[in-house]
Amino acid sequence: MLVKYRMLSTISNANFIADIVGILDGTITGTSGLSAGADKTNSSFVGTYPSSQLTKVNAGTYTFSKIHGTDNTYTHYFRLTFDAGVGLAAKMTTFTVAQGYTSGTDTLLNSVAQTVNVSPNTYISASQFPSGINIVLTPKCVWISSLTSGVSFGIFDLGANGITTTYASNMKMAYVNTTLGTFNIPYGYVLSGGASGYTSLTGNLSGPTTPTLMSNISGSAIIVENPAFVSAATQGYAAYGVSNLFKLGSNMFAMDSIYNTSGTRRIVAAADYAIVTE
Repeated sequence: MLVKYRMLSTISNANFIADIVGILDGTITGTSGLSAGADKTNSSFVGTYPSSQLTKVNAGTYTFSKIHGTDNTYTHYFRLTFDAGVGLAAKMTTFTVAQGYTSGTDTLLNSVAQTVNVSPNTYISASQFPSGINIVLTPKCVWISSLTSGVSFGIFDLGANGITTTYASNMKMAYVNTTLGTFNIPYGYVLSGGASGYTSLTGNLSGPTTPTLMSNISGSAIIVENPAFVSAATQGYAAYGVSNLFKLGSNMFAMDSIYNTSGTRRIVAAADYAIVTE
């Protein structure tokens, strides 16, 4: 599902939180469900909410569980934190990803909080890139992008490798910053002799090579997409494929551009990556 969430200048902090949380928990699946602070005319919802993978597990702390899109034996968690800013000064301040969660105490286990500072912003139809917040919700990722706030990020499923096969508690999801092209796996197994054990892993996104724009026999442009990977030196560079994320050629699209490949829409992030929206 791709949500183009657009806002009015009169939006309140409560409106902003209600809309973001409602979109993420699936209680808002169309523009009619948005708050009075939303620009319903210019907002849109396309696709299906992944109800089998996403669940809000604590309403007070905006904590969600996410089941892996292809390996349902893995469930990880993320939490949103908002400040008390008034109107357009409101912020989603942090996006925290965790390996586990204890419901009785509402405690995230093996977590890392990322500063995101996403603020509401007024929709301006005349601008070259109309402002707002774009949200992708699929079985394999949750992604949020704001041109005005200068950030795009989310939680993405990871593929299996020898590390996940041997060390089953190693997470199979990662926080990915698609503006900077970086990642964080909050709980991964480090191979370091007698000091081996679980810890947080960070690094840069990678790919086999950067593709280029090509054309076919009829002269039509062909957008070449390569898979995206994450790997860490402390795991011997064992690579994980990143689901729903593809590397594009350099400077082919502006951030938040949308294109269609075989009937499936992609939205472009700043660091020449595309996110599958369905």
